[in-house]
Amino acid sequence: MGVKLIDHNEINETSSISAYTTGESEQSQIDDISRRTDSSQTEIRIITHIEDFETLEKEWQELVMEANTQIFQTFEWNQVWWKHFGANKKLHILTVYTENKLIGIAPLFEDTVTLFGHKVYTCLRFLGSYVSQPEGEPLLGSISYSDYLDCIIRPGCEQIFYQSFLQHFNDINSVYDEIILDEVPKKSDILNTLLPLIASGDQELNCIMEKASSSPVIMLDSTWDEYLKSLPKKARYHARRYFKRSETGNPNAFKIDKIKDPIELPVVLTDFIRMHQQQWNDRGFSGTFSEKRMRDFFMEIAQSFYEKNWIEVNVAIPEEENAKYVAIDVCITYKNRISLMHRGMDEESQYIKQGPGNVLLYARLHEAINDGVKVFDMLRGAEEFKLRLATEIKQNQKITLCPDYKNGRLLPRLIKSSMNVVKYIRNERLHLKYLFEDKSFNSGLSDYIHLLHERIEQRSHK
Repeated sequence: MGVKLIDHNEINETSSISAYTTGESEQSQIDDISRRTDSSQTEIRIITHIEDFETLEKEWQELVMEANTQIFQTFEWNQVWWKHFGANKKLHILTVYTENKLIGIAPLFEDTVTLFGHKVYTCLRFLGSYVSQPEGEPLLGSISYSDYLDCIIRPGCEQIFYQSFLQHFNDINSVYDEIILDEVPKKSDILNTLLPLIASGDQELNCIMEKASSSPVIMLDSTWDEYLKSLPKKARYHARRYFKRSETGNPNAFKIDKIKDPIELPVVLTDFIRMHQQQWNDRGFSGTFSEKRMRDFFMEIAQSFYEKNWIEVNVAIPEEENAKYVAIDVCITYKNRISLMHRGMDEESQYIKQGPGNVLLYARLHEAINDGVKVFDMLRGAEEFKLRLATEIKQNQKITLCPDYKNGRLLPRLIKSSMNVVKYIRNERLHLKYLFEDKSFNSGLSDYIHLLHERIEQRSHK
């Protein structure tokens, strides 16, 4: 059997459902959209049109609630992401049915690289993942907006789903150079079921595994006092100190509010984006929301989640007459799990030295413990406060599946690598633009050196 399992973690810490509109040779391999697997009761259906994607909504929603999933696998997240980042790309959503019942979804799309108008590289990636050549406004960086990506599988159906997945990929492997599965969580069945199937099968397939991003997580205790006791002495002192400031009447206290008025929501979110951008710009970074499509995606997904009670926007307001909020946290609440999506603080406020961000965070942790929440996920990033509070670090993996390296596909891989270099240079130019804008050369250079130090420190925590 010609299977290679390469672990880069050890090497380097580094309507009707219809087919694509493609050339005849590709069409013949993809156009069999209702394909039987090892059982006459199992069927693979490939969704390539947005109309069929939207028709799948009810089945998708039912499956995602039953499966072991996070917010990034919901229909809503994937639909809104595709709307803002899928321009001129093609869907390739693999669905598997047994006895006409949906048992699993691999939410993929076709990511391509073109050179002089000719397609030179094609892979399948998760919706919510990276886009090699985005249409329209260029995307800064190569970071996916989604922190955890995975297939959606009915419990107990993992084996038959991934057998179907592998059969489909083997059938079309001359059309696609590889499948890239970014940001796969440690407990994913991709690692626990798919990779063992590959290792035990007869596919001429390479499987490359390397570290992706990591997320600091707080595993919460049953009571606030137990949580405090679990902290080191200094951290316990800070937790008590800042939590007291969330209680009315204490010195330097802040009022903690949840935004409940749907009319007020977009106003607060607009203020949040301004605060968030200012914080990162002052540190020499362009910031998540420097691009319009990122802002538009965030505003639309926040509104969608707000209507389903999947998101909350919490603010810290100084206890003074007519005072306005100086810190904003945006949290996802889904399946008894809280995820800290974004934070923003007005660092020009006179109240910033009183730690409104810390007050807001500890107040939310206290509330989460009282509500019986067991997981507070701070999502990816190596910010100091996350590493200080985390009880564990969740390490994601990047899985690349491709035919044997000797099959003559060296050119597409070289082009793909070149694209990454071009993207890095373009992004570095944008960072320098932000760093030196309205600053002297010496000041900008100092900020750039500081930025390089921060990058090195972040990489050391991965």
